[in-house]
Amino acid sequence: MIHPAWELFKEIATVFQSECNSNRDSVLSYTSVRSNSSYLGSDEMGSGDELPCDMRIPSDKQDKLHGCLEHLFNQVDSINSLLKGPVMTKACDETKHFYSDHSQPEFRQTEDWTVRCRYIIHKNIQEDPWNLPSSIKTLVESLQRFVDDGKNQLLLALLKCTDTSLQLRRDVIFCQAATGALCTLAEQLLAALRSRFNNAGEYQEDGKETSRKWLEQISVIGVLLHFQSTLAPHLKEERTMLEDTKAALLDLDKVTVFFRQLEDECLVANSPVCYQVEGSRQALRVTLFLDSCHFSELPSRLQNGGSLKLHTVLFTRALERPEGVSQQDYAAMEEIQQRTNAVSLEKVKAYYRRLRAFYLEKSNLPTDSNTTAMKIDQLLRPLNTLDDLCRLMQSYVNVQHSAQGHPSGVSVLCVSSELCNRLGACHITMCGTGMQRCTLNVTLEQAMILSRNHGLMPRCIMQTMDIMRKQGPRVELSAKNLKVMDQMTPAFPRLFKLCLPPSDGDL
Repeated sequence: MIHPAWELFKEIATVFQSECNSNRDSVLSYTSVRSNSSYLGSDEMGSGDELPCDMRIPSDKQDKLHGCLEHLFNQVDSINSLLKGPVMTKACDETKHFYSDHSQPEFRQTEDWTVRCRYIIHKNIQEDPWNLPSSIKTLVESLQRFVDDGKNQLLLALLKCTDTSLQLRRDVIFCQAATGALCTLAEQLLAALRSRFNNAGEYQEDGKETSRKWLEQISVIGVLLHFQSTLAPHLKEERTMLEDTKAALLDLDKVTVFFRQLEDECLVANSPVCYQVEGSRQALRVTLFLDSCHFSELPSRLQNGGSLKLHTVLFTRALERPEGVSQQDYAAMEEIQQRTNAVSLEKVKAYYRRLRAFYLEKSNLPTDSNTTAMKIDQLLRPLNTLDDLCRLMQSYVNVQHSAQGHPSGVSVLCVSSELCNRLGACHITMCGTGMQRCTLNVTLEQAMILSRNHGLMPRCIMQTMDIMRKQGPRVELSAKNLKVMDQMTPAFPRLFKLCLPPSDGDL
């Protein structure tokens, strides 16, 4: 990164260059203030001719020079104030024992040093302009060195004050969240590339057209990742998991996804997607390698190296009311869930505004006026539904809880899930063990998606859930985790109780 002072240095040097090169045949007068002697010379003097020690700068050039120097000194003063500010003072105090003599770092004495430089520069202007560029260059280079030392001091203080165990915990949680998000994204992406993604089936939209629209949508405004939690805040372990998840999603927002075509055969057998991860905690770059068949179906922007932005939201609601919890503690737990849902709803609404602008943009509409009117009318139906869902979610977020519980109950999970599904989000669900509550939620969500987008008759929903709870992910998860017991009490909502396996344990 070029320091702003370097730009001023080049501008000051231009003053001399323009003065000396304004006329090739001009005769310049060099005057030494110290010797009171003058020297006349031409631009055509030989390279071996002796140059004068000083040069008188014309008054108009001096005015421009003083303006540039004043700007330079203002920047120097700003940097000095930062290097001597409270943040750097605290950083130096935290790391002073690293130095054997407990002395202050060199950059803490910058003010005295810059005063001397300022005096030398002003003296150069009056008596010795030939050395002015060198003095300014010395000032800028030294200031850059002080700034680099200050950055190192801050990093040293940060490392000293960092709780390594806490950072390790955050890294582990982030890796879990990133893995789940990227796997979910890859599955939905492959479904769209194969023209099988359809979240608008109730509007008789063709799956191929819906998949194409979704790919164009995420290439322009990014992809929405919907994390749905059934964690119970009254349990200490699950409350900690909820807080960890919120921190992980903040880090996940810093991830950008790129796409490249596989040049050789698949790196992983029977897998059309491979991953490459690089970068740091502050900016993680994930590259998804696709085979040529799938890569060619991507929007041109993503094929040409454009990035895919991730937008993460978290909606949470415990499935049961805690027993033996005081009213004050219960209010605090409700506040945690309400605050989390309110923040996520604002992010969803911001994403929806971008999506609405994308679909109603003139460049995405037909040029013919009649066709455009029909297209807008076709678009307004799902957009109006999204407006209604946003208002319903807002009413859930704004309402105050009572002693009997939150008025919305678990409806906030169902409504937020439908809202995000209509926005084309990728869904990730979580609970304390990843088994009972998650599989209940997945069973219910699968049935609702089949009903909403794929024509499943309402009278068949119960039968469908019965089939899914016996043959769906619950069976595989239970077989892999025989000793894992869920902490959820039997007092969970009837809506989710319908998704439970039979009482005899027959899955």
